[in-house]
Parts: sequence; C-alpha cells; structure tokens
Amino acid sequence: MNTPSEDNRNNENGRPGGLFDFIEQTNVIGNVIAAAASQKNSFEPLPFSNQSLFEENYDESCLNINVNPFLDQKKVFIPNVPIDLSITAERKHGAHIFHPYNYTLCFTHGPFKWEVVRTYKDIKECHRALGKLVKQDMGYSCSDIRKEDFKPEWPLFPNEHDNLINSEMIGERCKHLAEYLKRMLTYPPFRDHPSTLYLLGVSPLSFIRGIGLSHVECLIPKRTGDNVYYGHFSQLKLCCEQLKFRYTKRWFILKDTYIVYTNTKLNNLTGFSMMVDRAFRCDMKIKAGAYHAIEIRNLQRNLILKFKSSHQQKHWFDKINKCLNTTARCFHDVSLMPNGSYAPVRKKQLCKWYVNSAQYMEHVMNGLNNAKEEIFITDWWFSPELLLKRPTEDLQYRLDKILLKKSREGVKVYIMLFKEVSFAIGLLSYRVKQLLTQKGANPNIKVLRHPEHSPSGVFLWSHHEKMVIIDQSVAFMGGIDLCFGRWDDDLHRLIDLGRRENRTELDPPSYQPNAPNLAQIVDQIKDSRERGVDVEGQDNGENNEAKGDVAKPDSKNVPTSKPDSLIVAALMGNSIAKFKAKNRLNSQLSAPNNASPVFQSDVPSNSASLASRFSLKSKSFNAGHKNERIEMNPVSFNDVKLETEENMNKNLQSDLNEIDEIEFSKKEKVKRKLSRLKKTMKRKSHNPLSRLRRQSSNSDSDSYSDYSDSGDEEAKRSFTEEIVEYPNISNEGYYWIGKDYCNSYKADFKDVAQFYQDQFDRNSTPRMPWRDEGLVVIGEAARDLARHFIQRWNQCKREKVRHIYAYPFLLPKSYEEPFDYDYKSWFKDQLINCQVQMTRSLDAWSGGLSQTECSILNSYCDLINNAEHFIYIENQFFVTTTDPSRDNEVKNMVGNELVKRIMRAFRDRKKFRVYVVLPLLPGFDNPNAIQAVQYYNLRSIVNGQFSIYQELKNQGVPDPLEFITFYGMRNWAVLMGKLVQEIIYVHSKLMIVDDKYVICGSANINDRSLLGKRDSEVAAVIKDEELFESVLGGEKVMVGKYANSLRKKIFKLHLGVYFNNPNKLDVQDCVSDEFYQHFRSVSAQNTKVYDEVFKCLPSDNIINFETLATYVDQPCLSKTDPVKGKKELDEKVKGFLVDFPLQFLCKEKSFFPDIRTPEGLVPIAMWT
Repeated sequence: MNTPSEDNRNNENGRPGGLFDFIEQTNVIGNVIAAAASQKNSFEPLPFSNQSLFEENYDESCLNINVNPFLDQKKVFIPNVPIDLSITAERKHGAHIFHPYNYTLCFTHGPFKWEVVRTYKDIKECHRALGKLVKQDMGYSCSDIRKEDFKPEWPLFPNEHDNLINSEMIGERCKHLAEYLKRMLTYPPFRDHPSTLYLLGVSPLSFIRGIGLSHVECLIPKRTGDNVYYGHFSQLKLCCEQLKFRYTKRWFILKDTYIVYTNTKLNNLTGFSMMVDRAFRCDMKIKAGAYHAIEIRNLQRNLILKFKSSHQQKHWFDKINKCLNTTARCFHDVSLMPNGSYAPVRKKQLCKWYVNSAQYMEHVMNGLNNAKEEIFITDWWFSPELLLKRPTEDLQYRLDKILLKKSREGVKVYIMLFKEVSFAIGLLSYRVKQLLTQKGANPNIKVLRHPEHSPSGVFLWSHHEKMVIIDQSVAFMGGIDLCFGRWDDDLHRLIDLGRRENRTELDPPSYQPNAPNLAQIVDQIKDSRERGVDVEGQDNGENNEAKGDVAKPDSKNVPTSKPDSLIVAALMGNSIAKFKAKNRLNSQLSAPNNASPVFQSDVPSNSASLASRFSLKSKSFNAGHKNERIEMNPVSFNDVKLETEENMNKNLQSDLNEIDEIEFSKKEKVKRKLSRLKKTMKRKSHNPLSRLRRQSSNSDSDSYSDYSDSGDEEAKRSFTEEIVEYPNISNEGYYWIGKDYCNSYKADFKDVAQFYQDQFDRNSTPRMPWRDEGLVVIGEAARDLARHFIQRWNQCKREKVRHIYAYPFLLPKSYEEPFDYDYKSWFKDQLINCQVQMTRSLDAWSGGLSQTECSILNSYCDLINNAEHFIYIENQFFVTTTDPSRDNEVKNMVGNELVKRIMRAFRDRKKFRVYVVLPLLPGFDNPNAIQAVQYYNLRSIVNGQFSIYQELKNQGVPDPLEFITFYGMRNWAVLMGKLVQEIIYVHSKLMIVDDKYVICGSANINDRSLLGKRDSEVAAVIKDEELFESVLGGEKVMVGKYANSLRKKIFKLHLGVYFNNPNKLDVQDCVSDEFYQHFRSVSAQNTKVYDEVFKCLPSDNIINFETLATYVDQPCLSKTDPVKGKKELDEKVKGFLVDFPLQFLCKEKSFFPDIRTPEGLVPIAMWT
C-alpha cells in the first residue's frame, strides 16, 4: 500500500509528480518558446557598422613589455594576424537541464595557442553584449534585421537552444558557432570588446612579446588584506582570519613562473605578481571564507581565490600544479637550487670578467646604448654625472645623458637606490632621483629609494647591490658602483694633471731633524682651525668648473704637515690619550665631536674630515663651507703615468701656449722646457711605469731571477706568453674630473653636487687608486638576476608608492623566449661558456621575504670545503670567526671553513694555498671607523682566540703562513718633484677556487653581507664549462678558461709582469712551492722598499701606539735622499703587491673605539 507521500510523487501513469512535474512542464514551455523563436529565425546576425574599422591602427611594437602596459587603451591582439579556432562539444556528466554541453574552444593566434571551456550561455551572453554595441551604432537591434537583408560576411549566431540539440546535431552546432566566432573576430570593435576578451580568456598581458604564453586566465574574486612582509615587522593583522571575507574581482593570469592579476576597472593596471619560489604552495579549500577556494602562498605574500564551481577550482589547481612541475620547476624544486639559493644552476651561459672598472663601465655604456625595452639599475651609490668612457668631456658618455636619451627613445628605466641616513652619509640619493626623473616629469625613468627608516625600523643596514640589467637578458654585476671614485684601469695611476705637465725632476731633500713632531702638528692644526684658517690654506677664489682647477694653497697661513701625520692620529684615535704626557697631544683627541656611523667602507660622508675632528670646534658640513678643503695625509700611494716622447712633445707645445700665465719670462720658460725634454729623452728611468714595461735581468731581486730561471730549458721553450698592449695614456684632458679625483684617506666626498669642482689640489695630493672586479652574464642567469630585481622593486612599490599608478609593478620575462640580441658587437673579447647560479642575501626588510636567504654565505662555505688545490680571495673586508657557536660578535663561518680545509691538507700532507688580498686600511677619514674595522679584520686573521692563525696553531700547524697568506696593494709616483705613494683601495668581492670556480658579486666577507638579515647583496657562482689541461701543485689537472684567465691576469698585475714578462715568469702553477715562495718574496721585497722610502702606514714595525706616535718622524729616503729612493723604487718594486701588516699594533690588547665615542656606542653589528 502506497503512502500519501508516494501518491504525491507519482501520477496515474507511474511517472514522478510534484516538483518534478513542475520542472518538466517548465522545460517543455522553454522548448516550445525556443522552437517558436527558431522557426521565426534560426540565426541572428551581428552586422559590421563601420567597414573602415577593419584596418588596424597600431603595429606589433605596441605589444612590447615596455609599451603596452602603459598605454591608455591597451592592445590585446597581434595586428593583422588572424585568429583561427575549432570547437568541440562534450555532454556534461549529469547533464544540466538548460545547458547540457560544454564547448571546448581551441584558438591559434600567430605563435600562441590556447583553449577555453565555455557553455552555450557564455557565448550567447557575449553575443548580446555585442548586439548592444550594434544598437548604439546603428539605432536598431540585431533581431529587427530581416533575413533578406543579411550580408554574407556578417556573423550569424545560431539561436537554437541547447535543449533542442541532440547528439546527431551537435557537430553541426559546433560548426555554426565556430563560423560565427571566426567572422566576429575579424572586426576589431567586436574582437576587442571586454565581453569577447572574457569569452576568449585573454587580456592585454596575453600576447606581449617576451613574457610568454598564459597557461590560464580568468576573472576571479580574490581576498584582500593578506600579509605582505617588509621592514623588521609584517603588516599588523587588524582582524582575525575568520573576518577577512571581502573579495574583489581581478583578472588573474598564470604565466610560466608566476601568477599576476590586472584591475579591469583601472585600465587593466598590473598588480603584485606572486612568483614561484621554494616555499610556493597551492592548496584547495572547501571552506576558507568561501566555497571552492584555492589558497596560494609564497615567501612574499598569501592569496585566496574564490571560484564559482568545483570544476573551475580543480581546473586552476591542476594548471598551477602542472606549472610547478614543468616551467616553474627550476624555482620550486629545492634539489635544483643548491646552497639555498632562489635560482637554479644555469648551463651554457655566456660570461666575461672585468678586472678594474675601465672596461666594465665602457661595456655598461654599450649595453645601455643598445637597450631596446628596459633597463634595471641598483647601486649603493649612484652618480649621474659619471663619465663611462675616459678621457673625455663629451657629454654623450655621461651616465645621466645616456639614460635620458634612452628614455626619450621609449626605453623604460627603473632604478633602485639605497636611501641613506642623510646626517650620517652624503649619497644624495634624493638629488639623483630629482635629476633623473626631471622632478617627476619624465614618464620613462622611475627611481625608488629604500628603506623608509622610521616605519621599517631599519637604520643600520643598507642595500649594497650593484647591477645593471639590459632587457632582462644581459646582466652586469660585481662590486663596481656607478659613482665617483670607482673608475680605474690596470695602471692604478696616482696622478691626473690633464694638459698640465708633471714635473718629474725631484726636489732637494726635505728632511729636517728639528722639524715639528706629531703633537706640534696637531696643535698647529687646531690653532689654525680656531683662527678660521683652512688646513690646506686654499683661498676662496672661484673654481673653474670646466677644468676642475684648484687654487694654490697660501703657505703663509698653513702649518707644514708631515706625511701620514693625520693618519697616525686616525689610527690611534682615542688611544692617543694614553700618550698625552709623552707626546703633549691635546686631550680632545680622545673624544671626537662629530664621529658618524658608517654603513660600508665605501661610504662618502657629510661629516667633517679628520682634521676638523681634532679641533675644539668641529665643523659639520653646510653650504657655507662648500669651498673648504681639509688636508689629511693618507697612507699615500703612487701613480703610474705613461708618457712617450711624442706625448712629451705634445705637453711641451701645450704648455708653451700657456706661457703668459707663468710668472717668469718666456725665454726662461722655453729654456727650462727644452732642457728638461733633452734630459727626459736621455734618461728613460724617469717614468715610474718603467717597472711595468720591463723587468731588468740584472735586478737586485735574487728571488725573482732565481724563480724565473728555474726549471729546464724545455719548459722555457714551451712557455707561451700573452701579449698585452700598454694602455694609451692621453694628455688631452682629465681622466678623473672634479669630484671623481678623490682620496678617501685624505677626506671623504664633500659638495658632490658641485661635481666639476676639484676637492683636492692635484699638484700635491695623489688620488687613491681603486681595485675592483665585475662580470657580465648573458642568458637565463641574467633573467634570474632580473627576477630578483623585480621582486625587490614590486615589494618596494607596494610598501612606498602602492597607490601611485605611475610607478608600475614589473613582470619577469619568460625563460622560453629566445635571446635574439647581437651581443658580439658589445664586447671586444670572446665570451666564455659557464655554469652560473645567482645567489643573494635577502630578508624581510630588504625583500619582503618571510624566510631569510643567505645563499652567498652557503656558496662560500661549499666552495671552500670542496677546494682541492688553492683559494684566492680578494675582498674589501675580512671579518669572520673560527667558532660561530662561541663567538658572540661574529657569526659567519668563512674562517671556520678555511681552518677546516687547511687542517685537512695539513693532516694529509698535501699542498694547499690560500691567497687573501685586502685593503691595507679601511677607506675612511673617520678615525674611530678606521679603528673599528681594522680591529675586526685583525681579530679575524691573527689576534685573539677566534682568529684563523691562532686556531691553526692550536690545532698543531707550526707555520700557518705555509698555507694562508694576506696581502695588500700599493703604488707610487713622482708628483711635481716629490715622491708620493698611496694605498690601492681593494673594493673587490671575489673568490677563485682551483681555477674552475668563481664567486663575484657585491658581498663582503663579513656578517653584514653574508648573514642575509642585514645588507642586501647579490653574487654569481660560476663554474667553468670550457676546460683544458694544466698543472697545479705539480699535478696535471683540468682547469677552466674563465677562472684561469681571470686569476692569471690578477697574479700578473700583482707581480708586475702583465705588460712585459722578459724573464718568462709562469703564473700557471700557483700551488707549487717555488711559485708560492716567489709570490711571498716579491711582496716582502716591495713592502721593505716602500718602508725604506716612505715609512708607510700601516706597518709590521708598529707594534703599539707609542711606536705609532713617532713612526712618521723617522727619516726615510723620500725625505733624506729622494734620488736614491726613486732608484730603489724603480729597480726593486715589482707590481703592486705588499704584505698585509699582521703584526700591526700586536702589543695592544684592543684598539676598538672608546665607549665615549659614537662609534664605540653603536651596536657591534655595525662593524661586523
């Protein structure tokens, strides 16, 4: 017996009743209506209202990445390229009553192919939207057009409802729909309509050249208010996760290695792109504030997407996971990214190294001039007025003029600068931004300065990266900032007098036994400062901005200062107070008034120079003191000036044209010039470059000749020497104009805005040479570096200018796009195939990462641990420890890894060498900063329980010098009749291992650069692919072309055999006992000669502050017998190499700045 409910559900014929009857009746009514409509007109036309609109009004260049995202009316499709399509249908599982079929639309547009799944309803909604457009243009609707008025080229939309289409008719339906869409897509107003773009699943980012094919696109609601990390804090969570229910619709696009969205309501502005990284996750959630949601996470942010159906949710989830396993696998699979890097190892990359910055800057200039779409630049310090090619005053070679020219050509220029603490360091980054952006008027140059110190809590750290990226395809990087003071060549010259002639005849001896000592000099300086007299005694005459001339000092008002006297005071700092009674120094030396914190050793400062710190009233920088010049004698170094007889004649003629400016008569001037020229031609040894041109076979250096002549005659005959031409030194103008002629040991940069004005008297003050390395890489590795830049830019944009739409979010290029540039014309030398991995130091404050990355440190440790024969390190700092677990001040493990590798060689009784080259003194004019950095350098090498030498001795190594040695660099010259010398400031960040591996970048060997949480850094880890057989330690080994050629040039420059090698010195086997001892002997001899001639600082002869206070008063050849001193330098100094003074102040327990000074009060992390 049936129950009442069963009776209600079944009619008399046993068929379902109730709700099912209603649905069936509704369905029948719908079919009747649809049938009636189809009988009236089976197809509805979509007429073309304006035939002239068929012509495209734009070309393919509008689809470039630097053009299309910035257009008011963005272009979507490739002009004059048809869109082909095919349609297939599939009946739905559990078929829908009104829409039983899913249609798969497969499109082909030029090189792009994609497919979307749509229903008949989706296509009809698009047709209705286009019908409204027709009605606006023609004044009547599509349904009002009679059948006899149809035109054959019009699209005809099939009106039959899906319910009326059975399985036999579905093929014909697909043909009708395909024909309708093909015709409709030929008419640009229909094709570019938003409803058509939605139907096709395309956007203005779909066909942009370079960023690749979209895997899937769709309009999806996203949840806002998710965390984005920056500074030392993440954004505050104003509400709990359960209350975040506000969703906004955005057009999402899945590319090969990232997900990005555009705002359809704001001209399709590109939003923050979520890049695939090692922490990228995609999870399906049924209830996450929405049904059918996907949660996406990476190291920079979280995102939740809400879908209409489980089918759409699964479709996107599958597409994302497919992307992670294919095109984006290299950024997601940690096994492909060794040492915890964000980037994989890239094979067959084209690389070239640079020693010193002359050729580096010239090639950067070539790259900038050849840029087609985008230029990315990031620097610690950026000087727009920098000349990239020397010598010249032609503005076409000036950096800012090049960038402005490219911006006028439509190239987009993006620059990220470190935003300095203005009262501490004078980088003038705001001025740079105003100049390049033309105060915001230039739409193609965008400059961001970071960090904002107050909200982020970042005061001690800096963005220390240096890179120039051209079109995301060519990347220049290393330790070379595009700023003043960095340009230098292989000669490391100290002198740059331009068209003026340098007087090479030495003055008579200047040594006076009763001359004022250091205490008297400092007192004189203080007294003169109190009277308002400039230390250098320069008058207030106007400087010639065109030539950078400096007024001559007024000797009447200036006390005569001894060489290196102020450097002595700088090194002693507050400790000089200990010798107040003996040396009668003013107690003011114990607490400088205006010491300022420093971020890196390449820091120009706005603070007063060293001499002003010793006055009772220390002057801080202000506009009223812009002509002030303060003399600070550095650890002087010498210039190398190459002059031929032809150049001498040119100089003579140039000087003769200026005779009327000279005090004595014309006849006397001519006689003096002619006599000097005759002497010069007779005596070739006048030129300090002679030691680079030749190495005399009868040199006094026995160790040199012994090693050079060692070995059999067969080895000599088989030796092949690369011929290197001397640089062509021109006397037609300055190489270093204005502020570019600098010496940080004398005084830091001042009045940089007056860039054409000299800061030093070129007739008396030598410049400080600059040693640096860089590289260029072409290929996928360059895109990896560009990807890092884009991550930082987008994070900075979101943090600082989120709602300023003139500053866009950037997009990385696809790795599947070909590199179709003609790079061979950019570079003079052949590029070398290498494996390259980009590494970095990045954290929440510097890149918005939720996890700190320190892959540079990991790479250093890995290469050191796996080194087999030798390690060469050249770095600006050497601050490390041998026991990070017990050392409370220094934490990076470079020193620990070096000790472990040396101990392994010691136990196995194998040869293993470590060469380390450092700056002899930190590059500051701040006395306490010099003390602090030098303290930690020596603490890491030789002083204390955590030093490398002490740990090696504790573990049983009797002589650590047999395994690891430390060196510096110097040069000398004759400047206006006086012998001068100067430290070559080593700013490099380089390590070479076994002539097969190279690390080069911006990272110093200290905690600031390597721990990841402090300064942001980048570095390239390079492994040679072009190998050949060589010898190391007497064993035949395979070495690489890139690393070996780089190391050989560096060693030849060190030993003075790069330009000429008459004794056939072979630098190939740098592990053998003979070469190792020769390398050390050359350095020791150079050090000895420099000490005899100049009494250079620092020195192993200075073991305490008491010795330091009187050291510069001791007689030396440059004072007592300059002629003999010059002869010693000419004949015995080989190259630039000198010993690093490991015994310097060894008897002092600690010379770290006193707690009463600002440098002593700041956190230790500032200096480590």
